[in-house]
Amino acid sequence: MFEIFLFINPIGIYCFDTEKLIRNTVDELGIDVCYHYVPIANVCLVKDDMIRRRQDGQKSSDISSISTATYEALRNYHAIKLSYGNKKARRYLYELQKHLSKDASVYTPELFQKIIDKLNIKASTINAIKQGDYLKASIEDDQKLANQWNVKSTPTIVLFDENDDQNGVLLDGPVSQQDLVTLLMPGCEKDFSDFLPLQNHLRLI
Repeated sequence: MFEIFLFINPIGIYCFDTEKLIRNTVDELGIDVCYHYVPIANVCLVKDDMIRRRQDGQKSSDISSISTATYEALRNYHAIKLSYGNKKARRYLYELQKHLSKDASVYTPELFQKIIDKLNIKASTINAIKQGDYLKASIEDDQKLANQWNVKSTPTIVLFDENDDQNGVLLDGPVSQQDLVTLLMPGCEKDFSDFLPLQNHLRLI
């Protein structure tokens, strides 16, 4: 069984594609995987996402609107996770990114309401959570994990194989399907030389 930590910008342009790629690869290989989505946000990640969007030919959005969408998505994710659990929080992010992967400027309160209505999430419930200290602690816990593994950009994958005595590996930035197949293929002899090893970190499986 594999354990995957996927560090993402909540609305990052390449994060949505990476999530889809992991899902498809895992389904094709028919393997057991334990997922941990770890959304993180800071000024550098916001700026990186703006640059990537311009490089991808998207229309330019101002940093204020991108920042607002990023941090609102982060806070909503944690509020939903605390209120409804990890599975529904991941569904929220996935639905949100489907809308924002091509144009982050379309983030509006109406879009947020549309998504939570679809997922049977009550705005009053998560708004109450957002007023408390648990939300801040949840966000800080994820950031501590990112700091522990020196995650500097998104998307970043940290992968552990419970059947392998080696330390975990870190894949920084967009990843190819071939890289994922190399790491996840059952019974395949793995060459980790192209990946960054994580030394002296316990698996959480």
